[in-house]
Amino acid sequence: MSKVSLVGAAALLSLVGIGAIMTHHSSATAPAVPASSRPTLTPVDQADQSTVSNALQPLGSAAKSLLYLPLMKRAIAASNPEILVEESVFQDAEVRLTGIGPIQIGMTLEEATDALGLPLVPIGSNVGGDCAYYQPDSVSQALGFMVVDNRVIRIDVWPGSSLATVSGAKIGSTLKDIDELYPGQIEATPNPYTQGEFLTLTPQDPELALFRLVFETDADGKVVQYRAGQFPAVTWPDGCV
Repeated sequence: MSKVSLVGAAALLSLVGIGAIMTHHSSATAPAVPASSRPTLTPVDQADQSTVSNALQPLGSAAKSLLYLPLMKRAIAASNPEILVEESVFQDAEVRLTGIGPIQIGMTLEEATDALGLPLVPIGSNVGGDCAYYQPDSVSQALGFMVVDNRVIRIDVWPGSSLATVSGAKIGSTLKDIDELYPGQIEATPNPYTQGEFLTLTPQDPELALFRLVFETDADGKVVQYRAGQFPAVTWPDGCV
């Protein structure tokens, strides 16, 4: 077991202990019931009551500890930052021609998983084929990684995502926005799926000649989704289909 996991487990056990102490304290400080008001118990009844009480005491402590679950989570997270990675890894990430966050286009599926620190789960039914989509487990952003021959070659940003490119383009940007962000680099072609256009950015840097950024607009000229990755896969309108 790793040192980080041991620290997290210790924090959890400590806080469960706190719940047990609080339960004991509540019992110790509860107002006493007058003896005259208490029911008379036979020795057998008293023995049964003691047995049940002893059996239920750990359950009572555990139940009491649940009241402090948010505190427990924060304490464990503080001692084990790795558990917060799924909430923070894409929080401030920007989409690049060559990747997003710790993911680089060209990584193997295993390398991408290690870089994220999260499982990558398959999307759709074509998992066994040469081309398939994967998504970070429990991630809050609507995005997918196209994997061909076990390598990430494209990143799709789908409707509902707030992710932006390095230059600031995102879902909801207008055709005018895209032209201003990437002057002289956009080629527009009709998009029969949305009645809008495909806006394809071809980088001017020769070292990035293998990569493209493709925006899809609707009939009103607003970006509804976009993708970055290797040519020609990044231009496939139907993804892995």
